Amino acid sequence: MKRESFRVIMILLVPKIVHLVMENEHLDEIKACISFYSSDLYARLEKEENDLWQMEPEELYLLYAQEKGLI
Repeated sequence: MKRESFRVIMILLVPKIVHLVMENEHLDEIKACISFYSSDLYARLEKEENDLWQMEPEELYLLYAQEKGLI
């Protein structure tokens, strides 16, 4: 995939995941962003070769929640 296309996908995908973090953890946007951007999942998501960007936001949130010990 072209790097620009990957960036567009990330721009669309990450806010959806952050929104799920806000809803499920009852955090404001800043705290939800800090929590998600500091997660191992986000670090892996940034690497295009991991293909995590192909997953639905809800699936990615579940991986995030598992990482944080929420489920």
